Amino acid sequence: SCLCVPHILLFLAGLWARFTEIVLFFFSSLCFFFPLDWQIATLALLLGGAAIILIAFLVGLISICVGSRRRFYRPVAVMLFAAVVLQVCSLVLYPIKFIETVSLKIYHEFNWGYGLAWGATIFSFGGAILYCLNPKNYEDYY
Repeated sequence: SCLCVPHILLFLAGLWARFTEIVLFFFSSLCFFFPLDWQIATLALLLGGAAIILIAFLVGLISICVGSRRRFYRPVAVMLFAAVVLQVCSLVLYPIKFIETVSLKIYHEFNWGYGLAWGATIFSFGGAILYCLNPKNYEDYY
């Protein structure tokens, strides 16, 4: 049986709804205020990207241990690119919505965590590009 696109989209929508419920539960248990929708979406996108990066790292590590690295290059690259897309969406959404909700009476700077998230996104993008390079010529040297 072939999966068609509407079924996949419905599955992803249900997965997104469940993931935002989990993030809302943990976020509301840590804070004394009820978070806004954009805060939940930003946190869910960042955590989703981090989870994909962790899975890509584990797949890469397992491929090194098994000895068949070449077979796992493309899936790891796709996972890293997907994580970069999620993280860039959240890192663009966060300052836009933050500035809309806060009345800027003074100049606001984002703390070091925002810069760290951009750094992780850039390094993930670089890793994805490196996994896309032709590994056939370099496999012999390892």
